[in-house]
Parts: sequence; C-alpha cells; structure tokens
Amino acid sequence: MHPKYVQIDGAAVHYLHTGPTTLPDVPPALDHGALLVLLHAAGSNAGMWRRQLVGLAGRHSVMALDLPGHGRSSGIDGPASIEASADVVLRVLEAVTRRPCVLVGRSMGGAVALLVAARAPERLRGLILACTAACFALPDEMIATARAVASGRLPQQFGTETFSPSTGMDVMREAWMEQVKTDPRVRLTDLLACKAFDGRPVLSRIAVPTLVVAGADDTLTPVACAEELVGGIAGARLEVIAQAGHQMPLEQSEQFNSLAGDFAERCG
Repeated sequence: MHPKYVQIDGAAVHYLHTGPTTLPDVPPALDHGALLVLLHAAGSNAGMWRRQLVGLAGRHSVMALDLPGHGRSSGIDGPASIEASADVVLRVLEAVTRRPCVLVGRSMGGAVALLVAARAPERLRGLILACTAACFALPDEMIATARAVASGRLPQQFGTETFSPSTGMDVMREAWMEQVKTDPRVRLTDLLACKAFDGRPVLSRIAVPTLVVAGADDTLTPVACAEELVGGIAGARLEVIAQAGHQMPLEQSEQFNSLAGDFAERCG
C-alpha cells in the first residue's frame, strides 16, 4: 500500500493504493486487473480497508480514500451531506484515473456510492454495497452519544454493538484503533448526514451490475436493509455472510475479498 494525496478545491485528499508508487504529483497506474475504489463508513477512514488492499492486490488494483476531515485528509470538517461526499468522490476519480471502476462502499460509503452510480454510471463497471441501506434508521441514542462525545461531555466510546458476537477482540481493537484517527465532531456530522439521507428514489436509476453484501449479525443495517436494496436495483445480487456484523469486511475479510474480487473480475 502506498499513501498519496490529490488536491480538491484546496483540500488535500489522502488515499491509499496498491501497485507501484509514483512521484507525488503523478497518479498511480492502477492498471492491474480490475480497479476497485473503496469508500469508508461514518467516522472512519481508508485504513479500515487495509485487509482489502492487501488481500485483493494480487488480483486487482485497489484504491481507498479518506473523505475530507477523515483520516489523513486535510480539513477539520467532513462533508455535510451524502450528496457533498459524492461530489468529492467524483472529483477524486476525475483527478486520479479515467479508468471505470468497481465502487465499493460500506455503510455511509454505500450511500455515497449509490449517488455516484446514479449520477455518473459511465465512471463505474460495477457497484458493491456492504452493510448499508437506502435509508438509515439510526437510533436517537446513537446521535445523542455522538453529540456528547463531539462536545467533550463524554470520552470516545468503544462499544461492541457493530460487531458480531463471534468477532474476536483483536479485530475489535483493530477497528477502534482506526476510529480514533478521525475527529469525533466529524463522526457526528457523518451520522447526521446519514440520518438525513433517503436513497430510495435513486435505486431504480442504478444501471450498473450491483452486488449487495450483508452481515448476518448486523443490527445497525440488518439483512432487511440489504433486501430492500436488492429489491430496488435491477439485477442486483445479495450475499449474506455469517458471523459478521456491521464491520463485516473487517470481521470476515477473506470471504468478503473473495466475493468482491470475483465480482470485479466478472465486471471487467
């Protein structure tokens, strides 16, 4: 994996990529196999995709970006809406590669990917939606807790509710170590953006091959959310992974990587 930055409206957007690195201002080739572009969840960053970057590098080119304000990207604020995040992703794709990609989004990243697919289908060969929903039913207590952490009234919260009961502490710790790389105020903005998002009118406009992957033990975006996506997107396919929660690509990375890699191969 190699870190690189691209300037978008004066902001330095950080991304990780596989394959040979290049000079700082030269985009990487990303010409091995298919190209997968990975979009992170609320309050997260590109580092949460390390198991995909490593696991898929032998077959495909992979790129994972930090949205503004997240991870190692510049800025103290994240995009205020899912629509604004989709704008950033399209700008990054335009700046980094002309090659159509398989866009992969988890949770909030899946919502962003939906909008990108609806707006610019010519930029995509396929779409993978993981642990996401057309409309998020976030509990009020989750927003209240995030608001309290963002204001300094509570410390960072490291709960187990996004994991399967089968997930080991080592995997949870890996996720928590990435969580602290993004300011809690940005996480709150992300959650509010998710709460305001309604992608149901967009589903019928998705015209690229789509794979929807759900964790069987996901309580935040349960399998019913994945079924709604599949029901609304023509030709979409559903895969449910056992012993996985809302952090499914991390919890069951080998199985997810196999599904994603095979799908990307079929998409060309």
